Amino acid sequence: MPKISVITTVYDAKEYLPLTIKSILAQTHRDLELILVDDGSPNGCGAICDEWAAKDSRIKAIHKPNGGPATASNAGLDAAAGDYIGFVDSDDLIEPDLYEKLLAAMQQSGCKLAGCRAGGIDETGAPLPEKSVDCPFTGVQDALDLFYDTFQNGGMYAMLCWNKLMAAELWQGVRFDTSFTYGDDCNVLHRIYDGQKIFCLNEELYHYRSRAGSLTAKPFRPAMLDDLRLYRMWYEFLLAKPDRQDLAQWALARWWQRFYLFYVQARQQNQLNSAAKAAFADYRAQLKALMPCILACPHISGFEKKRAKLFAASPALAYSAAALWGKLQGGKA
Repeated sequence: MPKISVITTVYDAKEYLPLTIKSILAQTHRDLELILVDDGSPNGCGAICDEWAAKDSRIKAIHKPNGGPATASNAGLDAAAGDYIGFVDSDDLIEPDLYEKLLAAMQQSGCKLAGCRAGGIDETGAPLPEKSVDCPFTGVQDALDLFYDTFQNGGMYAMLCWNKLMAAELWQGVRFDTSFTYGDDCNVLHRIYDGQKIFCLNEELYHYRSRAGSLTAKPFRPAMLDDLRLYRMWYEFLLAKPDRQDLAQWALARWWQRFYLFYVQARQQNQLNSAAKAAFADYRAQLKALMPCILACPHISGFEKKRAKLFAASPALAYSAAALWGKLQGGKA
């Protein structure tokens, strides 16, 4: 039985996949298996998976009809045999000692989770310093507290699976929500973190590739509103915990911030089509229902509370007022 199971979901990454596989197989911790899940990729990725599985007995190649990253990750979890689980995206690269260091940190600290910093790279592999994912903490931390950085600063560290190593037992009965288009790789992490400590290494051991054609690089689309589902889910999860009330209020503040930002982006990019209007209407109804909570939230300023009330009454009027104010101040809405 392997010590570590590394799950790589594969779709439209033919150019980068061999490099990713090589970086995983080059790990100084050798006792691992690599599970390649071909998610119905149309450009020959499945054949690459099979070729590498024939070369190295540590590789499992799984083929399934296209269903999205969450379904592929779940297939990988179902096939995993290791004591620990790691994820590597199919166009990313990892340092040779990534899993050796993460595993050592877990074993020495007694934590069931460990994470590291990550650096962005472009299509050629050149560093993108502005894309770095910094570690908000170092050493042993309460895992749920990582979300403070996400809610307060928009930090990505808490929201990522691929910069972490996790005990397989934490995934028992836990699988990704396949209804998400965005946030598919982080929609269960609050359940993984709950009641756990994590060891955070202040070392850049993971390199994620930022491609122009990737989902995260595209302009606003209604599917991006899945982010609001995430923050609402986290808010309700944390609100139900008596010792997490402050964190819950930060989640609510972030929910409203993201909601308004998406609306502004949609207007500025001329993406407020019928589908977007329908999606925003649904979330506007949620905003109205949450208004008493927003008005009572200590982490939403008085100005933003007034903006939320105006937006609930008329999104177009709120936007026009903000645009006019922005012009007077020489800025934007």
